Amino acid sequence: MSADYVLIQARNSKEAYRINYADLQSTFEVNMQLNSNYEVSFTLTYTTDYADAFNAAKPKAWVLYDDEWYVIQQTDMQLNDQGLLELKITATDALLDKMKNCRIDNPEPTEDSPDQSGGASSGSSQQQPGEVVKRTDEKQTYSLDDRMHKFIDGNDQGIGYELHGNFPNVADEIENTSLYEWLNNHLKDYSAYYIPSGNTVKIYDLPSLQHQTGRFFRYLHNTTNAEVQTEDINIVNDCEVYGGKMEKDITVGGSDPNGPTEPVNGDWGPVIKTAAALVGEKLSDSDINLIKAQINLESSGREDVTGGDDGLSDGPAIGLLQFKQGTFNYYCRPPYTNIRTGLHQLVALLNIPNWRHQITGHSGWSPHGAPISKATIVVQNTGGGWGWPFPSVGEGSFTSGQLFGVHPGNGRPNNFHDGLDFGSIDHPGNEVHAIHGGKVTISRAWGGGAGWYLVIQDSTGLNVEYQEAFDSANNIIVNVGDEIHTGQVIGYRTTNHLHIGITRHNFPEAFHHWTSNDGTWLDPQAMIKNGGTGSSDSNSTSTTKQTYYSLHYHYHNDDSVKKYGLHRGKVIKMDSIYDMGALQTYVDATVQHDPPTTLTLKDFFETGFAIGDVWRVVVPEMNLNIDMTLMGIKWKPFSPDKKTSELSFNNTGLTMKSVINVIYHDIHRINTNVSQINALGSIGGRYEE
Repeated sequence: MSADYVLIQARNSKEAYRINYADLQSTFEVNMQLNSNYEVSFTLTYTTDYADAFNAAKPKAWVLYDDEWYVIQQTDMQLNDQGLLELKITATDALLDKMKNCRIDNPEPTEDSPDQSGGASSGSSQQQPGEVVKRTDEKQTYSLDDRMHKFIDGNDQGIGYELHGNFPNVADEIENTSLYEWLNNHLKDYSAYYIPSGNTVKIYDLPSLQHQTGRFFRYLHNTTNAEVQTEDINIVNDCEVYGGKMEKDITVGGSDPNGPTEPVNGDWGPVIKTAAALVGEKLSDSDINLIKAQINLESSGREDVTGGDDGLSDGPAIGLLQFKQGTFNYYCRPPYTNIRTGLHQLVALLNIPNWRHQITGHSGWSPHGAPISKATIVVQNTGGGWGWPFPSVGEGSFTSGQLFGVHPGNGRPNNFHDGLDFGSIDHPGNEVHAIHGGKVTISRAWGGGAGWYLVIQDSTGLNVEYQEAFDSANNIIVNVGDEIHTGQVIGYRTTNHLHIGITRHNFPEAFHHWTSNDGTWLDPQAMIKNGGTGSSDSNSTSTTKQTYYSLHYHYHNDDSVKKYGLHRGKVIKMDSIYDMGALQTYVDATVQHDPPTTLTLKDFFETGFAIGDVWRVVVPEMNLNIDMTLMGIKWKPFSPDKKTSELSFNNTGLTMKSVINVIYHDIHRINTNVSQINALGSIGGRYEE
């Protein structure tokens, strides 16, 4: 396990000098802590016989011990009690310095190679209707072998590497770092551990690092000074796991996705266009005529009709296209799930593959094929879409005096009308429906010439005002703070017309601009028809986003539950893992289903151990009987009694990823030095000797 001598060699010399054996016996210590410290330390005493060794021990000089070279990193000179000059020395494995010299640095911009930005074309490109699904957190992943090649290939330090075991691919970009820094910061991502050996970096996964020894530690049996700590507060053996965060872009266009939801003067054409926009389908005039013919054949345009059952046990045919309930449930897409609503049946129709060849317009039909999509349809505007205040009429017709904008001869100041009027003759009906969703901010207010009015504001700050329709405040039936959806009845018209105004300005400030065409007021007709854009471009599109996790499972460890009871933990979310096997491997390695236990043995008189040794640890008083892995060794190989200073063990790979030499100094909450075992329990701080 150790050599019979230690040599020191100055960097500028080819001569190596032996260290005084008396110094080795009293002070020489080896400190090996996995993924952290690989060092030797000792104190030289100046004597005439060993003056050359003393003088050669300068910073960055070489130390040879047990066929491994070390580099002196720290020296501290002082006089001892006898007045002799002493030099305290700490040296780390020489390979670490070489690893620091293997660097990958990104070049900074120069005049010959500057950073550039801009210059891209700004031409508009409209997204086509449909759905685009993408991984939101997917990154380029690399193997550990690939990352090591980046550092090692062509290096001028003469070093190489070995990989032992299996390692996951990890998303990791290398820039402006050394191999030494990178290993310390990223090996934990690969669940890997390294040991320097000559000019070779040897890297292991946990199974490859471990080797069974058949050794055991038993309480009060083969050691006189030991510390054991378990922490059972943070056990988790049951939790939900999510991975692979996804993003779906849903683009609707070609017609208003928030258009009419009811037939206009008996014509289902506008509603068919609304359904097509909702699912991202492009329809030709012949497509629309085909659907209208099938509607006329099946229900004569009645969305509430109930047909026969064809002598079958699956119930009657229902609604606009005479769907059976089970069939409708199969093809409908949320939130359009009401079989007795025509728009919802049209959405279901357009969700049938090859639907154009399943209906004829002159004979019955039997839907078949897997649904195109079962994803929820989401409309971009959080106001809940747009509609007409009198749905049975739809858009209807207007005279020039009713229209928004400047129209000569309308009798208004500057010939400007700040809204759109729905007359009781051209738009019959007394129920006033919300044309856009949002929250009621004003209700039953008196606006002078505007009469009683209310305002509904959507999440973007757009205000829709309803006025001149209500003789009494009682004709308004919604209250401030109510959440309103498109199409909801908000009041009852008792006058000869309803005036609707739309603005982003606050009230009553907006009223002061009722005679000015200055942009304060927007055209309600264009807003309703074009989904709130105010544009007449019937080919405009809007895109909504959905985010969700593509992977999900329930983690449960039966063995842990039997031993320690049920301990539920918080949800684990790994956005960047898109493979179920990799997700499960990650969770198995990181969820602490057994209490983490650390064991530190001091003044141990056995020899012949190495990093990675697996020992069985038995402490009956703590109900502890587990395998633990040797993580750190401090020993004095030249000490006459061959006593090992300290052995550090741990039972979890997770904790092993930390800097191991903090196990003793920082993890132990109580650090005492007694001649028997200190058993610390994290619950109540139980202490035994």
